[in-house]
Amino acid sequence: MKNAGQRTDSPARNRLPRVLNAFLGGAIVVGGAIGVGILRTPGHIAGQLGGTTYILLAWSAGGVLALLGANCLAEMATALPEAGGPYVYAKRAFGPLGGIAIGWADWLISITAIATMAVTVAEYVGGGSVNIIATHVMALAIIGIFALLNWFGLEAGARTQQLLSALKIAGLLILASIAIVLGRSDNLHPAAPFSAAAPSFLVFASAIVIIHEVYAGWNSSVYFAEEDEDAAKNVPKALFWGIAAITFSYLVFNLGLLAILPADALASSKLPAADAAARVFGPNGHAIVRGFAVISLCGILNVTVMFTPRIVFAASRDGILPSSLSMLNRASVPGRAMIACVLPAMALAAGLAFETLFSITAFLGLTANLVLFASYFKLRRSEPELVRPFRAWGHPWLPLLITLVSAGLVIAFVFADPLSSAIAMAAMGLGLPLLGWFLMGRGLKATTKS
Repeated sequence: MKNAGQRTDSPARNRLPRVLNAFLGGAIVVGGAIGVGILRTPGHIAGQLGGTTYILLAWSAGGVLALLGANCLAEMATALPEAGGPYVYAKRAFGPLGGIAIGWADWLISITAIATMAVTVAEYVGGGSVNIIATHVMALAIIGIFALLNWFGLEAGARTQQLLSALKIAGLLILASIAIVLGRSDNLHPAAPFSAAAPSFLVFASAIVIIHEVYAGWNSSVYFAEEDEDAAKNVPKALFWGIAAITFSYLVFNLGLLAILPADALASSKLPAADAAARVFGPNGHAIVRGFAVISLCGILNVTVMFTPRIVFAASRDGILPSSLSMLNRASVPGRAMIACVLPAMALAAGLAFETLFSITAFLGLTANLVLFASYFKLRRSEPELVRPFRAWGHPWLPLLITLVSAGLVIAFVFADPLSSAIAMAAMGLGLPLLGWFLMGRGLKATTKS
């Protein structure tokens, strides 16, 4: 029988220390998901769905999908508690090709996200009062600050994340609670009710695709499973507690928006959080939301800077990338892998064309999730003897449900945005030289041995 938690054989110099617990893992889950999406998308969702019941149902469905995904991911993460997250599971299930495909997509998503978030934070901090050059210089400095913070150890980054995540949850709930109280008073009444007409299936599915992206990042903690004090217990707790906290916050926040904003105003708002805050706090409302957006983005940026080097580290330790990238610095952090992630992100943040790259991340994320769930079924079939400290509930029906839903979302995305889908598939093709390098390296090794 194979032992749970079996890790790739490697020297002690590239074994990561165990410093995380369930609370820090949960903070990473919350920090990886809650961002500006929840501040911007509720208005668009309300305009699509038109009814309070359907709006809350759609946001609840987003949380359920995340929980169904976590159900599969927790099994794989506790059976294979290694750094690297989805890369590890795809490689174990489908070999180097699967690992390279998912690892490349994951890395591409991450460095693009680091760049876009850093520039967005700089724009919020500048408030439109600084020129574009100063904005991009500030973005580079922001990336450098978070890289430096995490250079000195995972615990420092995780503790920072705990604070940022607490501020995120508190900010959403405080604004929502005040909005609900004021919305029920005699001073504020929505000008017009939402239409009671039920949205079509395609419209509802389109809303779910958007909400799915707002929940994206809920899986952030699994990248650090190797660094958890007790991955078998803490990883599932972090995933489920974190997603529950995110779902609760999103639902309460939408209730607050529905309570304080007129239906037509909410449906047409591009930044409903700011509009709601303006009604609650007056002229200072927009500044408050801008400050919350900075905190939210910094939380996601910190998590992404934390976990992206683990993808490179894991691929290096497996021999797919140069072995030097799996070396740890004095703080037991994969420092060279971090540099390999931070420098490309800085290059994107310094330019003006990264928005095009960012448009492909949604499709790559959906595709990676689909391969991830396929990995779950492949491992169940090919390695039934693998010890699984956590076994997915409702097997095979609940895992099958999330797999089919993920496939449907990918198909829906292709029809809704064929250009971004094509760009994403082309970007995946850019990882083929990496596979060629790996296979060539294996061939050279085999020739040398013979």
